[in-house]
Amino acid sequence: MAKREAGGLAPVYAEAMYDVAQEQGSLDRVAAEMVAVRDILSKEPLLRRFFETPTVSLDDKRKVIAVAFKDLSPEVRNLLSVVVDRRRVGIFEKIAAAYHELANEKAGIAEVRLESVQALDAAAKEKLGKVLQRAIGKKIVFQEETRADLLGGFVLTHGDRQWNASLAHRLRQAARRMEGAKDALGVWKD
Repeated sequence: MAKREAGGLAPVYAEAMYDVAQEQGSLDRVAAEMVAVRDILSKEPLLRRFFETPTVSLDDKRKVIAVAFKDLSPEVRNLLSVVVDRRRVGIFEKIAAAYHELANEKAGIAEVRLESVQALDAAAKEKLGKVLQRAIGKKIVFQEETRADLLGGFVLTHGDRQWNASLAHRLRQAARRMEGAKDALGVWKD
């Protein structure tokens, strides 16, 4: 239960960080630095464990933050210090994700995952983006992924909505219709 409650704090930290970054005019820099810190903490388990160890003094942890993260903005260093001080370094990844979502929301941006057999050309993405922008009402930014198993077409995912225009999906639908027809007509018995 404690982990769930701590995870619920991520949006609170993210919103506070967003407000400070907006005040300082450093929204993009803070976003990039939060991703960098998230990546460092996930790739360096010893550093993360150091920050999570209760027997290491807060002064020692702050010294490491000051030296190891000296190139970061004071805002992100302060956030990291607060998170470490309060023994919540484990939710930093969720804070970074919540910050990213909040920044996109405030900027009127919708991230859409675009999966296709091969990367779409710029003209096709632009056309698709315009259609989605009308449907969603926000500027579209694609997160692209190639998937050979789609056979052709594409799959778009935004939040909990999905548009599947892949050849693999259409073939599965046709196979289900054929199965239904087979059952209804009682033909093609094995």
